[in-house]
Amino acid sequence: MGMLISPKADRYFERVILQSPPMFHFSPRDWAKFKGELFVRSLGFNPPTSTGNDDSFEEELRNQVDVQTILDAQSMLTTWPNFLEGLAPVGPAGDGNKTLPCSLVEYYFHYPLPEHYKDIDIIIGYTRDEFNFFFPFLPDFHQMDDSMFVKTYFTHVFGRQYARKAYEIYKNQILPPFSPPSEVARYMCSDVMCRISVLLAAENFVRHGHKVHLYEWRYESSDVENVIKAAHMVDAIFSWDNLEYWEGNPFLGPGDPFERDRIAKQVSQAIVAFANNSNPNHPGIPHWPSLDLNNPKGMVFDRELVVENDLYMNGLNAWKTVLKDYVQTPMFSVNPRPLKKKNYDHQLLIYSFMKI
Repeated sequence: MGMLISPKADRYFERVILQSPPMFHFSPRDWAKFKGELFVRSLGFNPPTSTGNDDSFEEELRNQVDVQTILDAQSMLTTWPNFLEGLAPVGPAGDGNKTLPCSLVEYYFHYPLPEHYKDIDIIIGYTRDEFNFFFPFLPDFHQMDDSMFVKTYFTHVFGRQYARKAYEIYKNQILPPFSPPSEVARYMCSDVMCRISVLLAAENFVRHGHKVHLYEWRYESSDVENVIKAAHMVDAIFSWDNLEYWEGNPFLGPGDPFERDRIAKQVSQAIVAFANNSNPNHPGIPHWPSLDLNNPKGMVFDRELVVENDLYMNGLNAWKTVLKDYVQTPMFSVNPRPLKKKNYDHQLLIYSFMKI
């Protein structure tokens, strides 16, 4: 998504499939530096100074740190309570150059793609339980009360002034009655992580003339603890039609092999059809219409595939009417701001522990 909007990039794509894109994952330069330093310290190193030799530091990391240690350190950041600023320490970051005009959220919610992509077609979707991929890293999150979630997740997105109000909107207007606090927080985290981002970006694509096919993934994993459900990445597992490589994997768990094979072929053949002719329809699925803002429909991937109107209508309406004005973090710019070149000189910096 960064390459699509970069003024330094040419037309590299004919069609685009965006599966649960975490568009919030864009760090201001100062935060990117802080995350990089924190990550390096968790590996047992002191970050290099501005006068230090970055090349020798990089070589030292390469020679002394094994892959598993890097993954373990990354998992530590995944448990960061302010989830927008935690997660993996790898992603786009601003650094004052002109590789990105602004954050991905701000661009994809409000602006058209560059002229050379004006005719590009798009599949975009999300999973129903996006944040379940990350909640299991938090110990006893099912037992946490609402005050903990308000003080952390909701405060980070909506600020101290609106955190409780946003929580109550989710609890009373979006979720089923009697949902526990962990479920309220999970819904909001899933929204900001991917779901609302996908829905708002999809509408923006259509407004600017693109043909868009929208989906929601509901087919669940069956892990032993029954916490994964339709989490982030479950759809990607089926998209490649290679489930034999996932046999025995605890993330996916056991299941009906014939049912899973059918679903894998339904989604993977839709991807192949779209890659060939910009149309994901094939004989194995119901007709998948392109998104029409006057009659919005999307494909639901579950045990049986169905086309539904107004996916996540309550949540989307709450964001469009109230929640958008509560947002305080600059990383989730739901309301538009003027795109001024001098103020939004960013570079797509895929940084890692090697380059802080």
